[in-house]
Amino acid sequence: MSRMCELTGKKHKVVNSRSHSNVATKRRQNVNLQTIRIDGRKFRVAARTARTLRKLAKEFAGELPSRADKKEARRIDREKQNQTK
Repeated sequence: MSRMCELTGKKHKVVNSRSHSNVATKRRQNVNLQTIRIDGRKFRVAARTARTLRKLAKEFAGELPSRADKKEARRIDREKQNQTK
């Protein structure tokens, strides 16, 4: 199995390793893969992807406000500030 995120397809990057004399040699920077379970199936996903999935799950469950909820709250705050002026 390759070191690739199964959901997003994120792969390794090729970066330069710098020595003390500043000589550049190429090396691979692998993805931080973590194994997570979704509906009983195991997936190897990047840590950033797992974090995003957890956030979206909380958002859909109603534990976190959605982007639209935050936008509506900001609009209401602006209206209150305009009324006090």
